[in-house]
Amino acid sequence: MLTRLKSIGGNPIAASFGVAALLATAATSALFWFSANSTTLTSIKANSEIVSFSVFNPELAIIYAKGLKVSTWSGDENRENRCFEGAFLPGVGAQVTYLRTEDGPLQIIIEGKGELRSPQGSVVPFEGELLLFRDNDECGTLQAERFPVWGPGRIGSPFSMRGDGPGPILVSGSLDVFGRTLNLPLLGDGGSLYAAIEGMAVPPGSLIETNVREGAPGNDGAEAAMFGFIEVSDTDPGFSVSVSTESRELRLTPPGARADSSRIDLGLFVQALNDPGFLKIQLFFIFMFALWPFAIELIRSATTALSKPHVESKGTAEQPIGEG
Repeated sequence: MLTRLKSIGGNPIAASFGVAALLATAATSALFWFSANSTTLTSIKANSEIVSFSVFNPELAIIYAKGLKVSTWSGDENRENRCFEGAFLPGVGAQVTYLRTEDGPLQIIIEGKGELRSPQGSVVPFEGELLLFRDNDECGTLQAERFPVWGPGRIGSPFSMRGDGPGPILVSGSLDVFGRTLNLPLLGDGGSLYAAIEGMAVPPGSLIETNVREGAPGNDGAEAAMFGFIEVSDTDPGFSVSVSTESRELRLTPPGARADSSRIDLGLFVQALNDPGFLKIQLFFIFMFALWPFAIELIRSATTALSKPHVESKGTAEQPIGEG
């Protein structure tokens, strides 16, 4: 063992490289462990012609019936081409799609189970596909120009040309990413928001998806959901989208010749570069390594100063006594 230590000491470059590699491995492991517990909040603002989501909470995905006409009611043709009062409540897991190509009428497609609640308290269930479209002439004006988005989903669709014209697309958009500080000892409480990425432009014609790892732990339900609304304007094509999501991964599929998509992993990038807690740790190590040479020199000088009187006293004691 002693021989091995002496051989390592005889090659300081290799020894220092090994120690540095061990420290780097430990620091990287700690960084990934912290990033696994990170949470982010992404704000998406866009102008799109299509948005779809899977309903997470029916009470927050209500679609008011005023101003909308039923075009297709699966299983009940007597209710088609009619206007209704009350509100449509899609069930949990139902797929809701908002569609408005250019300046055309708004269309709403509900696929799955749900119910129509009238102001009188009656409830009419539906199942399958329910197609609604805006009709101000026969059904009056919309009760609200905003419609909820509350669940995992997508904004935009892959760029395509169809027989009746161009497919619906995301016209423009941008991402703002906020991180939440971790609860680290001696570095403050966690949970505070801080800006991480501001104004990240999304290429027109792209597809944004929040349920990247559908069915995988850590990205289901509330975390992968989008929370917000769309708003229809008669002066702009499509509709505006204002949503936020706590999904740590987004899938962005830009238009182009390549069919593959790009996954945006927000956790590690946001934490390592912007978290105030991590910045404090980085500053600590910067100051530590910057002051390390001065500390070594100070200790060396102090050691020399303390050992010098001892050497002098030892030399005086050993000096032979001359004869008188």
